[in-house]
Amino acid sequence: MCASIALWCEVITSYLVRMDVTWFKKRQRELGVTSYDLGAAIGRDRSVISRILNGAQPMTMDHARSFAEILQVPLATILERAGLADAPTAQSLGPGFAESDAAVWLPGPTQQDVTAIRTVAQAMGERPGVDLWRVKSGAMALNGLLDGDFFLLDTHAADRVKAGDVVVAQIYNPRGATTVLRRFEPPVLVSASADPAEGRVYVVDGVNVVIRGKVAASWRF
Repeated sequence: MCASIALWCEVITSYLVRMDVTWFKKRQRELGVTSYDLGAAIGRDRSVISRILNGAQPMTMDHARSFAEILQVPLATILERAGLADAPTAQSLGPGFAESDAAVWLPGPTQQDVTAIRTVAQAMGERPGVDLWRVKSGAMALNGLLDGDFFLLDTHAADRVKAGDVVVAQIYNPRGATTVLRRFEPPVLVSASADPAEGRVYVVDGVNVVIRGKVAASWRF
């Protein structure tokens, strides 16, 4: 029991150190956004906002998206300022964000051409809710999206996708969740890969399989 408590304290302390509370407060002042506003954006009481910013409660992916929209910055900025850029993604952002086929792009300490990547993303339409991601598999290779390619994910279009759209979805199961990149062919998600392992079809039911956004643009360096 003591060891478990010590480990939990270590995790919370580490999260607290990385959270850039000063930046969040400064951004709130610049936009006139209160803790009540942030709480309303995530559907929680302002006390939850306080716990998140103080490191007592991890920031989930849904929280991060809401913060990005109301603070009018890219999702990647929120993740960086929350200290999640170097943390294990699935563990830090909670259920529903286990990396698989794609992940939000976060500049690391050895990332090359960061300025060029960000410049292209902004030119292609990056804005709050239209976030920069990177392909991490060959699931959509035959559709022109190769491992390592960059793309913009329009989360605003999650409930307006149509047949043929390439989307990011989350597949929930008792062990957690997986993020997949697939083509939507109502009512299922299909891959575009020569690899038989990528051939599984997922039925979109809004509970176990949830579409999170539509690929709005893509490119490679």
